[in-house]
Amino acid sequence: MRITRLHLRNYRVYEEPLDLELPPGLVGIYGPNGAGKSVLLEAILFCLYGKARTPKDEIRTAGINAECITEVEFEHEGHLYVLRRTITGQNATVRAQAMADGAQVAEGVRDTARYVHSVLGMDDVAFRASVFAEQKQLASFSSHQPAERRRLVLQLLGITPLDAARDQARKDARVARDQLGQLRRLLPDRAKLAEDLAHARQRAEEEEAKALVAEEARQVAQAELEAATAAQEKLADLGHEYDSLLRDGKAMRAERDRAAARVNELAAELETLETASVRLGQLQPVAEALPDAEKTLGLVTAVLDAAGALAATPEPPRPDPLDEEAAERARLAAEEAAQRVAELDGQVSGARAELERARQAAERSAGLSGEQDCPLCGQALGEAFEQVQDHRRREVDEARRRVDELETERRQARAAAETTRKTADAELRRHKKALDAWKVFELANARRAVLAKAHAKALEALGRSPEAGEQDRLVEAVRAARAAVEECAELRGRLKRRAKAAAELSVERDRVADLDGRLDTLRDKVKSLGFKPEALEAAKTRLGALRQSHDQAAADAQAARIRAVEAQGRADACADLLAGADEQHARLAETEDEVRYLDRLSELLSNFRNTVVATVGPRLSAQAAELFSELTDHEYDRLEVDPDTYDIQIRDAGVAYGMDRFSGSETDLANLALRVAISEQVRFQSGGAVGLLVLDEVFGPLDDDRKERMLLALERLRGRFRQVLVVTHDAEIKEQLPHAIEVVKLPGRRAMARVLKG
Repeated sequence: MRITRLHLRNYRVYEEPLDLELPPGLVGIYGPNGAGKSVLLEAILFCLYGKARTPKDEIRTAGINAECITEVEFEHEGHLYVLRRTITGQNATVRAQAMADGAQVAEGVRDTARYVHSVLGMDDVAFRASVFAEQKQLASFSSHQPAERRRLVLQLLGITPLDAARDQARKDARVARDQLGQLRRLLPDRAKLAEDLAHARQRAEEEEAKALVAEEARQVAQAELEAATAAQEKLADLGHEYDSLLRDGKAMRAERDRAAARVNELAAELETLETASVRLGQLQPVAEALPDAEKTLGLVTAVLDAAGALAATPEPPRPDPLDEEAAERARLAAEEAAQRVAELDGQVSGARAELERARQAAERSAGLSGEQDCPLCGQALGEAFEQVQDHRRREVDEARRRVDELETERRQARAAAETTRKTADAELRRHKKALDAWKVFELANARRAVLAKAHAKALEALGRSPEAGEQDRLVEAVRAARAAVEECAELRGRLKRRAKAAAELSVERDRVADLDGRLDTLRDKVKSLGFKPEALEAAKTRLGALRQSHDQAAADAQAARIRAVEAQGRADACADLLAGADEQHARLAETEDEVRYLDRLSELLSNFRNTVVATVGPRLSAQAAELFSELTDHEYDRLEVDPDTYDIQIRDAGVAYGMDRFSGSETDLANLALRVAISEQVRFQSGGAVGLLVLDEVFGPLDDDRKERMLLALERLRGRFRQVLVVTHDAEIKEQLPHAIEVVKLPGRRAMARVLKG
């Protein structure tokens, strides 16, 4: 695997778009502490697997709500892959997609992570353990206590989950043993439970017999209650009929009173209508004079309005006469000039075509010689060859001269046509303005003539000139006549009801007489019923007493039934306890089997974990020794790693020495060799082959000699890895590495990065 490009935007401190082309081989990433060097490496892990050290809503640049983009392009096993992961929206929604050789192969967060796992052969934990090596990890190999060093190595190798699984199996076995002991302590006495069940069933049978006796008593009380209810209902029905007759009588009496009141209203209305008839006779002559008054008012108003409109419209001034011949002459001159330009355009096109034909003929003749035959007649050219060449040149010169003359003439014609067109446009505007003025004049004259004609026609219709104040007198007369017309119409409408009111009065008088007869009939029906309200009250009292007796019997029956149900419930509970005891005996046997299984499982997991550790230790020691020899030019016999404590020793001249005997450079190289060996072991276990190594601040506080040794070691690591990224805050390192990326810290907790050489 080799990362070829990293693109970031709004990712943590990198707000502005960042596009880095990462070189192959050894690449230094340097800058001041806190600038954002480790953020670049963290972005790679986030883009590939979606893993970050903070929640997703804290990944975007602080104070920025725009879309966060991370994109990593890498080459692996002959294919080019592009991974893109974005964070958008207020809810920090994460989207991801993967491209392989220009084609999309995965979309979505989960599908993309699974695809990266299938390509690289490892998950995010294995990838971080095999690719990322920090300075604190290297120092831990030689400075920490054996237990802490062992924990770190096992964690990097991915063996820690086996420890957790083994411990969990042991814990489960302990819990199962505790449950087994508790079951044994709580195991019930089955014989005692069977005896309790027999007593409970006998008690349930006794209570059931008592409940049957109480139910028979309730049924007797219910029969008496039903008979009394029927007698009371019969009296109640008679009472309902009695009450219904009384209600009908009251309603009929109210209806008779309303009919009598209506008779009085109709008699008063007929007297009012007689008075209205007299008023109509008085107003009718005034209303009949309305048409003549309205006609005269209309004629006088028309004369006065026409005179006012005529006075408000003065005679318009007469405009200057039109000069249509000048406008026509200017238009014809412009058309002739435009036509001349068009003719010259055609002549220029023809002359250019003739020039092109002459050039082509000259080019064809230039390729001939005196020894060749003429392409037209087939005879040898001989001495005529020079004449042909000269003739073709003259043709070209003549055609070019003709084109130049025509183009000059066309330019002159276009200038003249433009001048003529402008003159014609100006003359046309003057003519249009004068024409508009004449139209306004003619419209004003026509309107005044119409107004004068309307005034004369109004005077002719009136037959005289209006008198002073005549219009106001006519308006008042018309108003009075119209009021009389309206009142007459209202009176006529009211008088139309006189015949109908007389008929209604006769009908209501007959209705009063009919209701008096019906009231007498109802009184006779009430007497014939013979209903006494006190008999109904006595029946209600007896029914209440019987209902109380029935309710008491029902309550006794219900209580007896409840006792029977409770006794049966106790019997069922005893049966459940006995069944539960049988179930507990069976569960005890199952728990004993589970305890034996969990004990065996924890033993197998422990043996498996020890086997894995015993296998990894020698392999890790051999890989670290091989790399250490390569980094030190085989200066020492061998690097040895203890398989239990992972303590590092260097064998020199056949004797094994601890790390405290050697200088800082050998210690750094030994720690680096062990860390790289761990990375290769992780890749071996996961089945992947990444070929990428990230060293974060491995230089630390090294002196110049140790830095030199470490740089040489990194150069040799290039043979094992396609790409080695070295993160450091030491600016001097950039001059000693073949490639360097500078991270610059900007104001406002922002940063930018750039490739300096590569």
